[in-house]
Amino acid sequence: MKRVFIVAGETSGDRHAAALVGELRRRDSSLQFTGFGGPQMRAAGVELQEDLTRYAVVGLVEVLKHLGTFRRIFRAACRALDEQRPDLVILVDYPGFNLRLAREAKRRGLRVVYYVSPQLWAWGAGRMRAIRRDVELMLVFFPFEESLYHEAGVPVRWVGHPLLDAVRVTRPRAEALAVHRLAPTAPVIGLLPGSRAQEVAALLPILGAAADQIARQVPGAQFLLMPAPGIAPETYRQALAHTHVAVTTAAQWDYDLLAACDLVLVASGTATLECALLERPMVIVYRTNPLTWWLGKRLVKLPYIGLVNVVAGRPLVPECLQGHATPTRIADEAVKLLRPDQGRQELQAGFREVRNRLGAPGASARAADAVQALLARR
Repeated sequence: MKRVFIVAGETSGDRHAAALVGELRRRDSSLQFTGFGGPQMRAAGVELQEDLTRYAVVGLVEVLKHLGTFRRIFRAACRALDEQRPDLVILVDYPGFNLRLAREAKRRGLRVVYYVSPQLWAWGAGRMRAIRRDVELMLVFFPFEESLYHEAGVPVRWVGHPLLDAVRVTRPRAEALAVHRLAPTAPVIGLLPGSRAQEVAALLPILGAAADQIARQVPGAQFLLMPAPGIAPETYRQALAHTHVAVTTAAQWDYDLLAACDLVLVASGTATLECALLERPMVIVYRTNPLTWWLGKRLVKLPYIGLVNVVAGRPLVPECLQGHATPTRIADEAVKLLRPDQGRQELQAGFREVRNRLGAPGASARAADAVQALLARR
């Protein structure tokens, strides 16, 4: 019997980790999984010591507010490594926590696989030396990440993106909209304010104010909120308290509903790729603590932050960030994209280009192949 210790700290990481665990368990039911993660990992069969996704925050200032909690969890993770002595440690994204844990695992003589690369291409390669020292294998989503690690001398395998297996449409547009009594003949604008409560509180009031302005310019516009797992409904209600237009809230995250949207106002993150795979025009929005933003601007090496733009290698969709994330600017960009012109067709062609750059379906299976090979090797 072999034991795998796995850690993910964000909703998206929880989902990718759960898919990988599910693939490995289908191949070898004797594998034992323990670690820190979220509800999807627990459902996949991981014995969780704590739900780390409950504390998902982004930014230095936000992390400092929860520093005591993170230190406690980190010490608990190190104790678990000492007590369990797992055959393999799999760390999923969440670099502020997981890169430190990789170092502790390496010091204990444990083998480390890192799944979902830290965004070194955005934040610079200052962490590359630590990764080369502590990580036995990097499993990455994007082909340019494979090149980055090869050049740095880090063992790496590009497995493709798991979203290619997850994102699919199963119902006609009219049928999906009818569930929430939305008219298929009027524009539907999706509101995706992020997967963290912190993001929802910061972004959804702005998106709601933008919706008010869009409604004045686009007759009959309908607004659909897509909730993220694990966020209390009250968080959304409070964030929309000053929004005047009606906003329909989906029962849960639903790709059929997302595909039915004519336009999406979306927080920067994985959701931008989901919208791109469904070829949905979007406006990317983000705002964070001013100090966090100032520090990030000094470190980030790219002129844009949306993953869809990073993969495309150009500003394919508009970004309204920080001081430019105003209701008026967001509404202006949205109204432009709702116009039926040639630019919309070019945008969808760009989305198909992004899909092609994500590889082929089967990412979780290829990641499982790599993990199995390591487990079979002494």
